[in-house]
Amino acid sequence: MKFERVCQSLNVYFAQHPVFKVLLPLSVPIMLVCAVLEVVGRFISLGGVVNILVFWGFLLGLLLVLSLCNFKMASIGLVIDGAGYVLSFLINLIRYHYVSYSSLLYVLLFGFFAFQAYRKSFSK
Repeated sequence: MKFERVCQSLNVYFAQHPVFKVLLPLSVPIMLVCAVLEVVGRFISLGGVVNILVFWGFLLGLLLVLSLCNFKMASIGLVIDGAGYVLSFLINLIRYHYVSYSSLLYVLLFGFFAFQAYRKSFSK
């Protein structure tokens, strides 16, 4: 219940600013496109600037989705982004015989947050 209050107050904050007011209806596509581009960026070099923009776009999209209390879409975005880290972990493990603990940490972190968001979507 307290987290929903935080999301609602975040929504009020975003609705007051003209830039975020325009981005609120586009929050789900922004988050999903950036999550997919992060996964694609694991295989194809998109460039440093594009990777940074995609990362921050995903975080902004996730915040906008959470401000709308759309927890199911937040969990889907987190699962897609976490799948990119799973692929990165497996590629490093199979190809280079190297355990990437940072990718493993991201998998656990995004997996936990995705599970919590999915669980929160049923408590509404």
